[in-house]
Amino acid sequence: MTTTKHEDIIVTEDSIREVKSISKKAFCKQCQVTKHISELKRCGRCQLVKYCSPACQRSHWKVHKAHCKTPEEARQETEDESWKHISDEFGHKRPSVLQPVSEKLEEQAERFRIWEEKWEKTIMTWAFWAMNIPSPSTRDDKLSKFTFVFEAQRRNNPPTPDQYFEMHGAEIMHTSQMVFFLDHMKRPDIIERWRRMPRRNDAVQIMIMWKGHVLFLQYPVHNFAALRSKAPDDPVLGGYDALAKDWVVELRKAIDSGDPEYYRGFYNRTWGAAAVEASMMGGLAGMRRAMDEIMAREGPFASEFD
Repeated sequence: MTTTKHEDIIVTEDSIREVKSISKKAFCKQCQVTKHISELKRCGRCQLVKYCSPACQRSHWKVHKAHCKTPEEARQETEDESWKHISDEFGHKRPSVLQPVSEKLEEQAERFRIWEEKWEKTIMTWAFWAMNIPSPSTRDDKLSKFTFVFEAQRRNNPPTPDQYFEMHGAEIMHTSQMVFFLDHMKRPDIIERWRRMPRRNDAVQIMIMWKGHVLFLQYPVHNFAALRSKAPDDPVLGGYDALAKDWVVELRKAIDSGDPEYYRGFYNRTWGAAAVEASMMGGLAGMRRAMDEIMAREGPFASEFD
């Protein structure tokens, strides 16, 4: 067996074959089922997103139609229009034109290491929220098939060290997309590191990156089974829906705040509001049930206008 050595990571023929097999798979944009790419059909208009059935395509159209463009329409977009489209659909921010820096690349890399250590908990927490595990629409195998990818870029004139980097973009990527993305970086060592990460159904896979610096993390979900079983019947778990809503925008706000503890306040505000709403809706539902029981037993309420 021949091997390729790259930065102290051994890439074997077996691992290359495994990665190639992954690249031949894709997922349905609506239900997120993973299938061989030949089993999925592309959107006839944009030729980009894929679906496992006409029913899934119809269900997803209300979301996809805002971004669906023919290849010719996409080519005619201005750069500003193109970046707006990318930002709206994938959350990626247009790279800023940076002023010249005096730091060497090694010094910037050290700044990134320090920054990442401070913001790691925020990114990992939002990765968990973005996956929205309790949602009935989330597949049981989502954690093993998708990776949360956070990309940083250096900020122009950062006011504090905690704001030296900003969020360029964040996205939940399928394994096949990860292979394409990492292969584009021409770093087989990174692909091999990612391939060696165990694919678990009870842990969020996370990749934090800046330029060629990549960190792989896992966020264990110890109560995974309980969250999945309770979700359909526990209205308070609707708080997870609130945390997952507009997660790209809210994560960018957290990073821009310069406060690595921002996520705690966001959780308290968002979950608290969701809990109050769930409690109120639960109370209204209980009141309706009581009224239905009284009406069934005693008949409709009399009215002074009858």
